[in-house]
Amino acid sequence: MSSKFVRSSKYRHVHGSPNKPEKTYVSIKVSKSPSESNMCSVNSKFVAVVLEAQGGGAFLVLKEDNYGRVDLNHPKVCGHTAPVLDIQWNPFDENEIASCSEDATVKIWTIPDGGLVEDLKDPRLDLMGHEKKSTHVHWHPTASNILASSSADGTILIWNTTAGGEPLYRLTQQGVMNPELIYSFSWNYNGSQIVSTSKDKKLRLYDVRKEAEIQTVANHHLGSKPSRVVFLGSTNKLFTTGFSKMSERGFALYDSANLSKVLCSENIDSGTGVLFPFWDEETKMVYIVGKGDTNIRYYEVTNEEPFVFFLSINQSTVSVRGVGILPKRLVNVREHEICRFYRVLQTKGIVEPLSMIVPRKSEMLQKDVYLPCYAGKPSMTAEEWIGGANKNPILINIGLDGPIAGTESVSKVDAQPKAEKVGVSGGSEPKTLEDFKKVYKELLAENEKLKKELGRK
Repeated sequence: MSSKFVRSSKYRHVHGSPNKPEKTYVSIKVSKSPSESNMCSVNSKFVAVVLEAQGGGAFLVLKEDNYGRVDLNHPKVCGHTAPVLDIQWNPFDENEIASCSEDATVKIWTIPDGGLVEDLKDPRLDLMGHEKKSTHVHWHPTASNILASSSADGTILIWNTTAGGEPLYRLTQQGVMNPELIYSFSWNYNGSQIVSTSKDKKLRLYDVRKEAEIQTVANHHLGSKPSRVVFLGSTNKLFTTGFSKMSERGFALYDSANLSKVLCSENIDSGTGVLFPFWDEETKMVYIVGKGDTNIRYYEVTNEEPFVFFLSINQSTVSVRGVGILPKRLVNVREHEICRFYRVLQTKGIVEPLSMIVPRKSEMLQKDVYLPCYAGKPSMTAEEWIGGANKNPILINIGLDGPIAGTESVSKVDAQPKAEKVGVSGGSEPKTLEDFKKVYKELLAENEKLKKELGRK
């Protein structure tokens, strides 16, 4: 279970600050499809939202700063013949977006810098390989032009969106006579593996280019409703959300090296909506947003037991239909913003930006909070990745006015600093009253020693 006692953390007092009404997007006919996708995707230029459409499928693309009421006749992306189920901007090309649909196709669209001036019906690329509805799309985290899509046919297909044609790789539910609907999937930090959850209550870890299941275990969440999974970046841990047999919502944490053991788990509540987990690599925080919920829970993940520590809850008054998240390098550092959600509200057709703020009095750059983050640039080409290369993401430093040009560097996971612990002699963490007394005496002795050294100087 996650820790219940009060733990010191610089993120304990993080709180949500919604945009003022004049800086929201209003009168959007949001899709009512039962799809369990995020329904929204955001980058520095555009906000995209899946729409309710008759006789086909469509989504809306707005310029990020185009707040206010959306005209009923605003141009749409409307090339699918059935409802759109998921959309995602290319992390390395802010004018390119992928969509998937109940029509079993995946399409790649190019959006001009100025936005749409008329309906866009012709995609740059049509990807056809799924036999049933395509449910989710996720771009590769480090290689350009590599896209993965999942389907109700139980497969995950990997595409080269430059070449098109047949999928590069096909990940299947091996040894299963009747493959089940895939609920969610996630790439690992360098894009060499994919993990998925599915209707058969299995957690599957794949070596993508070998098209092989590395591990397959029973999902911790045995309820009948959908479960979700996300790779926790450079930690190589997996975070899942789902339902118990008693319909309680909860989460579980795994080490990707051994999925047979759950590191920790916790039941959260008895809500009915699917829980969407979002990982913040720099702060090591997990945000949990429940479909139909009015709140966002957030936790801190560490390498020490019990691994997951509850931080707080952001409460609002309107429930959520979907949510998008802004790339970290684009947050408002001057306002101490560490994350920004775009909440698709259940009623009123509103998309509301919500900033997560870490309280600080100083107006200077908080270097302990704003660590190097994803630069939005690929570490390698599609051809390099297909050839077997693995590269970590390119990171960039961010300052008070955004990303700092010329500070890009490839992430070095093995060089990540370990959290320092105050402990008794030998480095073990104090647990008993006697341990804490011993630590206190050691600190007093060290303080006296420093005073004497300063006196001699």
